Parts: sequence; structure tokens; C-alpha cells
Amino acid sequence: MVSPLMAIVIAVAFVVGACAPSLGKPGGSTSGGVVTIEHWDWWVTQGPTIDNEIKLFEAAHPNIKIKKTTQVVDKYPELLQLAMKGESAPDVFLIADKPDLIDQVRQGWLLPLNQWATPEWQKQFPTASFAEGANVFGGKVYTAPFDGPAPWLQLYLNTKLFREAGLVDATGNIRAPKTWDDVRELGRTITQKGGGKYYGFGFGNKQKFILPWQLMMVQNSGAPGGSSGYDARTGGYTWASNPAYQEWIEFFMGMKNDGSIVPNAMSMDDEMARAAFADGKFAMLIGGVWIQGGWQKTHPDFKDYTLVQLPYRGTQQDSYFYRGPGGKGFGISAKTKHPNEAWLWFEWLNSKAAAERWVKAGQGIRAFPEVNKPEYAPTPQFKAFMELAQGDIRLGPAPELLHPEMTQVKTQQTLPDIQAILEGVYTGQITDYKTALKDLEARQNAALQRAIAEAQARGVKLDPAWWRVADWDLARDYTTAVASDQR
Repeated sequence: MVSPLMAIVIAVAFVVGACAPSLGKPGGSTSGGVVTIEHWDWWVTQGPTIDNEIKLFEAAHPNIKIKKTTQVVDKYPELLQLAMKGESAPDVFLIADKPDLIDQVRQGWLLPLNQWATPEWQKQFPTASFAEGANVFGGKVYTAPFDGPAPWLQLYLNTKLFREAGLVDATGNIRAPKTWDDVRELGRTITQKGGGKYYGFGFGNKQKFILPWQLMMVQNSGAPGGSSGYDARTGGYTWASNPAYQEWIEFFMGMKNDGSIVPNAMSMDDEMARAAFADGKFAMLIGGVWIQGGWQKTHPDFKDYTLVQLPYRGTQQDSYFYRGPGGKGFGISAKTKHPNEAWLWFEWLNSKAAAERWVKAGQGIRAFPEVNKPEYAPTPQFKAFMELAQGDIRLGPAPELLHPEMTQVKTQQTLPDIQAILEGVYTGQITDYKTALKDLEARQNAALQRAIAEAQARGVKLDPAWWRVADWDLARDYTTAVASDQR
């Protein structure tokens, strides 16, 4: 027999147990009511596609609401750092490039995902999508690859202006540039034809990060570090010792001196420059695949454009864009109060279904090869990007995977950096650019060596030779023992 008091206790315990949240279970609710997940990214042109994913997700999970905040791209790392230090950290966020992912992990920003990102869940991704030292640290998974391997910048061509300038071949196709010399010649011709109404080349540098995008033409010209200036073949920075950088400055300033660059380039921001390109103010623009989605929103009738890979110097391509193992996209904050709901949103964003919709919206290719089908391309231009992506990528070395201790070396930024130097050169404030590049190379190499020494002083066992990958052939996938471990 059970006493009346005991019956009441048992009944209350039963109700509490039935209503308790399923903490610790993948997908389980951590709240009895509607949960709001704070989402941060810096995506503008991709915004409508993310908004559609939110709509679909909320329909499938009526107890979860996604509050999206799109931050200014060049302020994003700083804003995220402030949020993480305070009490306003987003639950799910696009992982910034600065600080490095390993540093974000060390600072406790990111929640380990192993509870949900099981080996079975990881199997849906291509081989080497999760790699120790890349997106896994100490056996803990912190993110998943979002984008598929592709060059992140291309050269866009306004085909209407090319045709008006008579730059077509015998078959009626426009004369697309392959080399720096082609760019300068075609830019000069278009500018002369424009008579002050339009120009050959343009960009928008008001946001103070776009000039290095123009410098990325060295990426396919024997300078595999691109706008970072770093070359793993030497284990250091090569701003002055690799002639590609000086030659690019001579080429680019030559275009400016020809009058081929739109005059207000330094006062426009990136979005203004994209609009000016679509409005026919200039004929060549460096940008990524995301600008295609931007034009669909701001200039839906703009179809007179195509794209090619970044031109190279000389007569042949000497290097490529490079990929490594792992990959990153979104992360979940270690401070989230709703880890299970945050995981559901993270899982949704990284699903094959969402990836297929991303491709069909023309936002880029994804980590799942099976969704990157040419027939999914919404426009001829996006199909051209997909085809270009397959041929302009190689597997690069990643010595930090063989030597995880390398991730404990943290170099400090040295100023003036390449953005400031290029601004000075472009505006005429710096006339001796060779000395400026030599100084930058020396400062950054000294900072790297100083950081290695400081790590060694802390007891980290390091060999400076690890940074040098002397056997790297820029034209081929890196397939030595290092690359074997990456796969």
C-alpha cells in the first residue's frame, strides 16, 4: 500500500521527469518553450539564400527561431571577438579568418561537436574533410567544411563593353584575357573606345581591403602565397625575393598611367564597384562567385558578363590556387545556452539538401561533390565558374598536420602591411616600392622567426625547417608523405 503523501510525491516526480529536457541527446530540446538561436555571418549577397534556409528550418522546427545578424565584413573579426569576451556571443556563427581557428579554440570560443558530429555523421563528407590540426584539435571536432575547393577570386568581364570596343574573334566570341599583358592591352583599347564614359578596369578600395585582391593575380604567376606573401617552398615571406610582386606593381601602375582604371576607384567601396561594373562604367572586375548572386538582387537584368581565371604573367600559368585537408564554415559558441538547438541549425546548414539549394541558387560550390552538378547551375556564368573551379585548384602542402606544434607559433601583425603599401604606391606617396616590399619581407620574416623563438622559450619543441617545403612543385598536387597524411 502507498500512503496518500507518497502517492503525491510519486505523481509529482513522474510529471517532472516527463517534462524534463533531453539534455545531452543530439537534437534534444534544452528548453520547454520557443528557443531563439542567434546567427552571425558577414554575407550580403548570400543573404537571401540563408534567409530561405531559415524559413525552411523554422517550418521544420517550429520551436526554434533563428535571429540572423549580418555584420560588416571588414569589422566582423573585431565584433566577434568583442562578443566572445562579453555576454553577447552568437550561438552559431561563421568562423572568421582572424584569429586563426586554433587560436579561437584555445580562447574557448568554440564548442566541441563530437557529441553530435559522430564518425557516422562525418562519413557523409568527402575523405579528409576532418583532419587533426585543420578543423580537429586534440581529437575534438569544431567545425565542418562548407565550401568546395575552388579559386576564391576570378576576373569578371563586361561582354557588352568588350563588343563595343570590337574585341571579338572571328567566331564572335569576346577576346578574353589570359595574361597580364592581355589585360593591359584590352583595358587600354576599351578605355580609348569609351572616351571618358567607361574604362577598362575598376575596383572599389574604400573599405581598405580590396587592393590585395587585385594583387591576387600573382597567385597564378609563381607566387603561391598570393596576397599573403608567404611561400611554403622557402618557409618565409617573399615580397621582394619573388619578382612576381614587383612585376605586378609595374603592370598595375602601368594600367593606371594608361588611364585604364576607373578614376574613382579609391573612393568607391566594393559594392559600389560591383554596381558600376554592371552599369557599364568599366569592363574588368576581380571578385568572387558571390557577386553573381549580388547582381541577381541589385541588377536582375544584367546578363552581359562572363568570367575567366585570374590572368598570369608571361606565356604560361606557373601556379594555382591550393587546397588542404579539413575546412571550416560555421561554429557553435562555447557560451551557447541552447547547444542542442544550435546543433540542429548547424546540421541543417551543413546538410546535403541545403548544399544543393546553395548550388542551385548560384552561391558557390559546396563540400559535397555530388551536389556540384553543372545542370544545377542557374546561369551560364555560374556554370562557367563551376567548370573553372575544377581546373584551377591543386592540393598544397600542410606541414602543420605532420607537426601540430607549429600551430602554437603566433606571429604578430607588422605595419604598414601590404594594403597600406599598395595604397601608398597607387596614390604616389610611395615611389620606391622595391624598398617598401623588401622592408615588408624583412619585417614579416623577422616576426615569424621571433614567434618561433618565443614558442621554443615556452618549451614547445620546434624545428624551423618544418616551415620549408622545398620539394613542392607548384604545378602538381602535393603527393609526398605530407599529402598522404592529409588524404
